[in-house]
Amino acid sequence: MYSCNYACPDCGFSFPELTPRMFSFNNPFGACPTCTGIGYLMKMDEDLIVPDKNKTLYDGIKAFGASTMKKGDTMAKMYFESVGKHYGIDIKDKKIKDLPRWFMEKILYGTGDEEIDFEYESFAGIRKFKAPFEGVLPTLDRRHNETKSQGMRDFYEMYMSNSPCYSCHGARLKPEILSIKIGDKNINELTDMSIDKIKNFLNNLELDKTQAMISELILKEIDQRLQFLMDVGLEYLTLSRNAGTLSGGEAQRIRLATQIGSGLTGVLYILDEPSIGLHQRDNDKLLATLKKLRDLGNTLLVVEHDEDTMYAADQIIDIGPGAGRYGGQVMAQRNSRRSKKGRKFYNRTIFKWKKKNTSARKEKKTCKVKSHRSSRSNRK
Repeated sequence: MYSCNYACPDCGFSFPELTPRMFSFNNPFGACPTCTGIGYLMKMDEDLIVPDKNKTLYDGIKAFGASTMKKGDTMAKMYFESVGKHYGIDIKDKKIKDLPRWFMEKILYGTGDEEIDFEYESFAGIRKFKAPFEGVLPTLDRRHNETKSQGMRDFYEMYMSNSPCYSCHGARLKPEILSIKIGDKNINELTDMSIDKIKNFLNNLELDKTQAMISELILKEIDQRLQFLMDVGLEYLTLSRNAGTLSGGEAQRIRLATQIGSGLTGVLYILDEPSIGLHQRDNDKLLATLKKLRDLGNTLLVVEHDEDTMYAADQIIDIGPGAGRYGGQVMAQRNSRRSKKGRKFYNRTIFKWKKKNTSARKEKKTCKVKSHRSSRSNRK
């Protein structure tokens, strides 16, 4: 039975009409409501809250009053002692590592619905109440979410770490979006595959005549974009890869693939060692991509040490001879299509620079010696 209203008549679950924005974790229509499309949650880290298990509960629990607990009666001290008394655990002068694990879980994560008898004595009198203990980590999480002070927020975040979202498990999309599949895979499973595997999967999709007609142009466009990435030697990457984990060469080659797809002309591209991280067998793919950009009517200026890339260029300019302040001079310039054996001009240029540099150093050294001798004669 099918419904035109995108709703289930039995359970009442309804679903809006599918749109492209629903498949983006950057859009609230598709993003997981728990992590808002980030894929992870910042939570208090037990190892950061309890870094030294050789200490006691009084001075070993960070961000929960450990600095003031030993100086006098505090609410945190009252909580720990009341929980210990309730479960028959003596916590005084006892190291954290010697306490039972189940008891530490009550301290760190709370007692749930189980109520504890608390008694707090201060100068104003004795206060008694009965309530569940929230736990150290949930309390700190709540304080972090409720505070309006940026300073306190930064303080709590010192003890937090990223953990996968418990709703989407890092997929960053709503569960109903992840239930939509092409073949036997949803969009998150596809993006977790390498580019060459995605291409093979889409090329081998079994579609009926109507589906093939609808998806023809879409699959053609996707196939072209994936091929652009493969042409620059990036077939091993996954589309879900974090941009911050890419090397400089990989990021440049992704931008190259994007520019090829845009078809722009009359643009000057400046590339800094795009062959970094590229296997030698894929170097020809990169060179073919660079030549394709050139043939579209663009100019490419490439800073490179790879010999194949240098000899594939129309013009090669050698700047040196040293690094930093010892470089910056044009040592040689020629058409790289000439024979590789023609190095007389380059060697002659290097020799002239060395001769000039050596004479300049000798002259500078002589000036220092003369100055030193004249100063000694002036003293006499």
